Amino acid sequence: MQKRWLIGGLTLATVMLSGCQSLTGWGGDALRTEAVVKSVHEPGCEKESCANVNAAYLRFPESPRLSAELERRLFGLASGLSDSPDGNAMGQATSFEAFADQVFAASRRAREDVPQLPGYEADLKADVVADHDDLLVIELDGYLYSGGAHGLPLTSYMVIERDTQQIVDLADMLQPGKRPAYEAALERAHRRWLETDQANGLSESQWPFVVSDNVAPLADAVAVKYQVYDLAPYAVGQPVLTIPYADLDGIFRSRYLP
Repeated sequence: MQKRWLIGGLTLATVMLSGCQSLTGWGGDALRTEAVVKSVHEPGCEKESCANVNAAYLRFPESPRLSAELERRLFGLASGLSDSPDGNAMGQATSFEAFADQVFAASRRAREDVPQLPGYEADLKADVVADHDDLLVIELDGYLYSGGAHGLPLTSYMVIERDTQQIVDLADMLQPGKRPAYEAALERAHRRWLETDQANGLSESQWPFVVSDNVAPLADAVAVKYQVYDLAPYAVGQPVLTIPYADLDGIFRSRYLP
């Protein structure tokens, strides 16, 4: 009798544990990511001027909503490839396949006008760059080539709160009325950057300071990454201004300060 009770108890415990583990987030990470790698060559094209699309990004197995939003933002980086009147159609794809089809169509149209034009290239990437204080920070990168001397790199940050699983931006991080104080702290960071080797020889009159909301709360400081041509010539790349958290005390909500 005792042995039978023991076996029955173990069976019941196994069933209960199995049921609990089937619940979302049990024993795991609700923001767990998986790698997605895709590559496609322009179909029906065998010339050197064919287009190619490559992507290495992330999906959230526990959150289709966040997966879809990451893709929307990642493909949205390509809006600069569009030749539509509103300039945004290329950045409105909601799947890799649709995005690739748009790139191929744009490349074909460009070759009709200029047959010797090289094929378009689109390389997209997403990586986790910080995971601290219940914040997950993902960097979305795109490199887009549509002819000319060089391609265009683009970067955007995606910041997710672990407890709410909501995406937050700079407006969410700032305390009410503190936007001017943030801009002043960012301008101080710009002045520090002008003294680095990367900014050597730049004329502030030719390349004046501009504000960016592309903010990443990293473990040790806040990084603000700019696009090419925002603060400097193309050869300088994408400047990153760094703001110490001490400079944001009283400016950022305490939730976003370590």
